[in-house]
Amino acid sequence: MIIKFKKFFIFFLLIFSINYIQVSAIYTEFSEKTVYITFDDGPSIKITKDIIDILNENNIKASFFVVGGSASIYPYLLKDLDNNRMCIMPHCNVHDYRSIYKSENEYFKDLEACKKNIEDIIGKKKMNFIRMPGGSDNQMCEKEVLSNIKKRIIENGENYIDWTIAVGDTESDGVSSDFLKSRVRDEGGLYNVEIVLMHDLGGKKVTVEALQDIINFYKERGYVFKTLYEIEPWEIQYLKEINVLNK
Repeated sequence: MIIKFKKFFIFFLLIFSINYIQVSAIYTEFSEKTVYITFDDGPSIKITKDIIDILNENNIKASFFVVGGSASIYPYLLKDLDNNRMCIMPHCNVHDYRSIYKSENEYFKDLEACKKNIEDIIGKKKMNFIRMPGGSDNQMCEKEVLSNIKKRIIENGENYIDWTIAVGDTESDGVSSDFLKSRVRDEGGLYNVEIVLMHDLGGKKVTVEALQDIINFYKERGYVFKTLYEIEPWEIQYLKEINVLNK
């Protein structure tokens, strides 16, 4: 009787151990949460340096989708971003919807000019993520043209990326930093991988004023801050599944 009990007990422990390991593996696979702070429309003589300072004070990096024409005017600011190990990706060369979305060829002509201006200042970079002006579902471009642009970006081995939350810093001229903070606290932290849209745009002091609070929000919730230079395959797949990447 004692021998049978010992055998049963050993069998029970074995089954329990196997099940425990499986549950633990499932949990740890999805336990990491990452956030990508992104800035469009820079560099800007008015706020880029302030943004860099706040990011450095927190020992984190962000991704900047830059306007090539602005980079050419303020090359030292683009160099500052690069020297501070920020991620630099293309946005557009001239931020004029009517011009760049006139046709598929016009869009890529502008995009290549943007990349060239960046590389002329900081050298060759891996620029495999693109933020389309107005986002990939913008209403400024004809549907067929927009569809062809997105298809061609993927065929070129690149990605177009949107966001999980826009803080709202360009929604109106009179928007306050409190509005930006409340937007993030109300709508942020819903995904394991978050892409936060902000703007490195002249005159947007509210962006600078809200940035520390936004960083604190994600720190409090245990998110790891990364740049698109560091993105992992599982994160790419996750962003595709929630219609943020290449949708």
